[in-house]
Amino acid sequence: MSGIELYLMKLFIGMFIVLLVSISIIPISAQNQTSNENTPQIRGSFCTKDWYVTGYFLPVESDYRTKTSPVVIDGRSYNFQIDFLDEVKIQGWGKTNSGDYLGWDDGRFYLNDIPLDSMGEKLIVGSVAVDPKNIEHGKKITIPTLPYPWNEIIFNSNDIGPAIIGKHIDVYTGEGLSAREEAFRITGYNNSVCSITAIKSIKEVPPLKQFRLGISLEKIHCSEGFKLIIKDGGNSSACVKPLTIQKLIERGWAQDNIIKN
Repeated sequence: MSGIELYLMKLFIGMFIVLLVSISIIPISAQNQTSNENTPQIRGSFCTKDWYVTGYFLPVESDYRTKTSPVVIDGRSYNFQIDFLDEVKIQGWGKTNSGDYLGWDDGRFYLNDIPLDSMGEKLIVGSVAVDPKNIEHGKKITIPTLPYPWNEIIFNSNDIGPAIIGKHIDVYTGEGLSAREEAFRITGYNNSVCSITAIKSIKEVPPLKQFRLGISLEKIHCSEGFKLIIKDGGNSSACVKPLTIQKLIERGWAQDNIIKN
């Protein structure tokens, strides 16, 4: 075999090897790209996989039609639907026919005018129960793998539960039968959970975004030189300059007793 033939053979073999390597690499790259597309993330967050998500709700006694059972609370006897009581023991809270909220904790029932999370705050949609060993209490998270609209909610990790251990998150879905259906609908494995990057100062965030982050109206902060007013019957708020307050009061948008420093 001449030198030219040997050179051409080596060149052909080299090109063939390069072709094989290229073919083997393409599927791997495509697979990685698909994996990234199927794991939604939000800007300014860190996401982890393989989370188990369940839902919990607040049962309403009027939705139940069973015999009643007496319950003694603070020395006074009450009668509640038996199935309702059983559900309260599972979910933690329930709304009674009288409008009070019946709680279950440490093996006993108690009444309150609002349902509370483990931090003593009002339990609202957007609250999630977590294992504090995995997610810091009060941490803001999203779960982009949940069905709509839950995949767009910024949750507040402000609750706990005896069954919430490890990579398990329990999402509060609200009151009544529709909330129960939602609790079942969002339950599943293989979820992604995104921890939102901490904000240096909450005052940097506009009031509306603070509210969407799960901060209650009365705890919204304003930038220096502005005051918080709560308007529309307590359903919205705004940060305004002190000179504007009197005009808003005259127009009925705010009242003196709900202006916060």
